[in-house]
Amino acid sequence: MKLYELTEQHNQLREIEESDDMAQAIADTFEALEGEFNEKAVSLISVVNDMGSDVAAIDTEIKRLQDRKKVISNHQDSLREYLRTNMEASGITKISCPIFTITLAAGRDIVLVTKEDDIPTDYLNIKTSVSPMKAEILKALKTGEVIPGVELGKSKPSLRIK
Repeated sequence: MKLYELTEQHNQLREIEESDDMAQAIADTFEALEGEFNEKAVSLISVVNDMGSDVAAIDTEIKRLQDRKKVISNHQDSLREYLRTNMEASGITKISCPIFTITLAAGRDIVLVTKEDDIPTDYLNIKTSVSPMKAEILKALKTGEVIPGVELGKSKPSLRIK
């Protein structure tokens, strides 16, 4: 039986209101259902824990591949820079072959910041950030304070597995 089916049966039994004779039968059924439900829950958490080791292995592989990607990317950049430097030093601006053409393009104008503190404010991008102080708001709401735009709520119940 599936976990959700057990939950449905469990809820249906809670709704039944019968005589004292039925109360014992219902209690026995609840006990059997709880045992089966608990077994399913334990099995489910075992699967979740097994998935955790898969996630850890995947994270390790992702890190390894990202490191490898960075090495290859740095090598590409290094080789391109080597070619650019040598083309510039030798005065070669174009190399053609049947598959592609390599062109040494002239540099474009860029801004070199030498001392940021001396830049006039008209040329500075000033950023500000506003966000609710949720920890302070929670404390105030718990003491009964009314704060416009917020209300005290409850998060979803969480599973704790020790």
